[in-house]
Amino acid sequence: MQEIVTLHCGIDNCNTHYEYKFNEENILAICSQWRNEESEGGDWAGLLPKSPIIGEKYELLINTALKIDLNDFFWATYFEPYTEHEGLETEIGIKSMLMCLCRKKNVIEISKHYAKIEVEVINTKEINSNNNNEQETNTRTEFLNTEIDSQYVSIENFMSYSMIKANYQSECGWTYIIEKKNDKSRIIAENHWDFHRDTWQLTNEKLNKEQEIKYGILHGV
Repeated sequence: MQEIVTLHCGIDNCNTHYEYKFNEENILAICSQWRNEESEGGDWAGLLPKSPIIGEKYELLINTALKIDLNDFFWATYFEPYTEHEGLETEIGIKSMLMCLCRKKNVIEISKHYAKIEVEVINTKEINSNNNNEQETNTRTEFLNTEIDSQYVSIENFMSYSMIKANYQSECGWTYIIEKKNDKSRIIAENHWDFHRDTWQLTNEKLNKEQEIKYGILHGV
C-alpha cells in the first residue's frame, strides 16, 4: 500500500513539487539532514558527524517541495555537518558525500514544509568512477559546452576533484563533481536544485582533453 507524502515550498499558494520515484538503475538522491540519538544537541544543530552505517537507524529531515511514496525505497544524500550547514565548498565535503538507500521505519512528524522520518540504511554508495553506472550519453557536457562561459558558471579545482557550479540568480542551478584520476576525468555526480527540487544523481561521463581545457579543469592542483 502506498504512503504518499507531499511537502510544499515556502511560496504562498504554490502547489508545485518534485515527484520522486525510486529506480534501481538510476541512483537519484534527495537532499536531507541526518541525526541520531548520539548527535542530538551536538555541534551544527545536532547534525550527524559520522557517515551512516548500513543496518543502522537514523532520523532524516527532508524540507524540499517533494511528493514521495514512503513505502518505497529511496536514496538520500549525506554530507559531513560543516558541508551540510554551509554548503559544498571543499574537497573534504565532496569526499564525505554518500548516497544512502533508505527504508522508512517510522514517521516522526509531517508538516506542510518538512518531514521527519526514522529510516534504516539498506545500502550506501560513495561518489566515484567505481559506482558501476553505465556510461551515459553526453547530456551534461552538452549543457556545459553551451554554458561554461556564462557569467553564472564557476569552477573550483581541488587535488582529486573539480567542481563546476551554475547558479542562475539563486532561482535554479546545477553542480557537477568531476573526479580526476590517472590524468583522466569524469563527471561522477550532478546536483539539480530550484525552488521545488534538490537532488543528486550519480553519473559516469568521461571528459576528453579538449573539454578539460574548455571547462578549466586542472590536474594536480
